[in-house]
Amino acid sequence: MKLKESKLLSSINGIAHGFSDKYLGDSASQVAAMLNMKGITLLKQIHSDNVVLLREPATETGRTEGDALVTDIKGYGIAVATADCVPILLASNDARIAAAVHAGWRGTLKEIIVNTLRVINEQYGIDPGNLKAAIGPSIGSCCYEVGEEVGSLFSEKYADSSEYLLKKGYSKYILDLKTANKLLLSREGVHDIEVLDTCTKCSENFYSYRGDGNGTGRQLSVIGLTR
Repeated sequence: MKLKESKLLSSINGIAHGFSDKYLGDSASQVAAMLNMKGITLLKQIHSDNVVLLREPATETGRTEGDALVTDIKGYGIAVATADCVPILLASNDARIAAAVHAGWRGTLKEIIVNTLRVINEQYGIDPGNLKAAIGPSIGSCCYEVGEEVGSLFSEKYADSSEYLLKKGYSKYILDLKTANKLLLSREGVHDIEVLDTCTKCSENFYSYRGDGNGTGRQLSVIGLTR
């Protein structure tokens, strides 16, 4: 079993990362061992724009509520768990900080990724232009249909929504969350962005809420500093 990797993040010396599939699932201990990490911290994800700073290893992982983790701790990983939602991993070019972000349609609309970039800049003085970002396996525009109640929220908020929101018949839209988050990253000044093209609903190797239903599992997107 192997973790899926981003070529962009792999180019940073001092970063370990990976995207698990359904065969590894959300086994934090197994993924930590594969990445030679002492442990992995997760949040209680609530589809918010809450960004949590991890200054020391968490002893009760999954207790703190939020949808993005930022850390400068060496030897430990941070992760988000997804099954169609968009996982975004970030790292500074000097391997000083790492971040893991969970962005479903609610988090995307609340601009969780923008809030994460703001926290990184305020807390560490790192500009978005000095970060690399990888958008991991998640549901693609090929499979993500939403209703008027969701589509209208994006079309009313963003003038450029036509780049990732396509009208499909009466009160139906195709929503491309990967592109929406890529545009937000670009807008804020992140130049180095890699989008992994795997659709979690199309691929039998990944858990999918849309494909498998409410009881499906989750896969992890993990990143950490090694030096």
